[in-house]
Amino acid sequence: MRGAFHAADLDDALASLQQLGPGLANSALAEALNHTANQARQIVRAEMSDVFDRPTPFTLNSIRVLNARPNQLEAALWIKDDKDGAATGKQFAPEDWVAPQVFGGGRQRRASEAWLRQAGILPAGLFAVPGAGARLDQYGNMQRGHMMQILSGLKALNRSGSDHSATASRRSLRKGHATAFFVLKRGKTPIGIAERRGKAVAVVIAFVRQPQYSERLDFHGVVRRVAENDAQLEANIDKAIADALSGRLPTSFSRRPGGRRGS
Repeated sequence: MRGAFHAADLDDALASLQQLGPGLANSALAEALNHTANQARQIVRAEMSDVFDRPTPFTLNSIRVLNARPNQLEAALWIKDDKDGAATGKQFAPEDWVAPQVFGGGRQRRASEAWLRQAGILPAGLFAVPGAGARLDQYGNMQRGHMMQILSGLKALNRSGSDHSATASRRSLRKGHATAFFVLKRGKTPIGIAERRGKAVAVVIAFVRQPQYSERLDFHGVVRRVAENDAQLEANIDKAIADALSGRLPTSFSRRPGGRRGS
């Protein structure tokens, strides 16, 4: 999922750039393209906030900018697609759950679903969604602590060969997770997970068919509108020319992904 920015059909602005000389001209154009790409990033981020239901900061900050350089006059915008599990605890890249919102289609499998399926609790082809008794966080997702309790209580939590499931130890029994959770069935078919605390019983997870998303985030449309806004790019080129004449242009350009520069 990628959108690019480059200068085209801007004869007047490009002619002004050439007056700076070949070295400064390319640097100024690269700076203008990068500024335009960062403006588009802010618009995509705002679009996410509008069309998603309480998106997490992790999702909103997943938009990346690949900077233009004087010898590579193209900037690009995309959703983070690397799986940085060690740093974030995530086993999927943001693109995995943002892409269905852009193109439509089914939701990706979550790690908790993989553990439930591996334990023989979640049937093949079904997905886990919060039930009426699930404890949700401020973004409408199931609280991580509650999910860990469920997985531990059902002895489904085994990460990297280390078993974190509830046991018969006194400490584990005091928490009550080993006896609180049980699999709901319709006949012999599992349909969800319930939690019993005292006399109160609530459905915390329901098993459903793969959730399907419609196209909601117009990522490529936003990028295209910004890229085709000649007036905006010309204004950024004019600013870059002024910065070049006053010695404020960057002296070095990094191609590595960015995403936190001001607009």
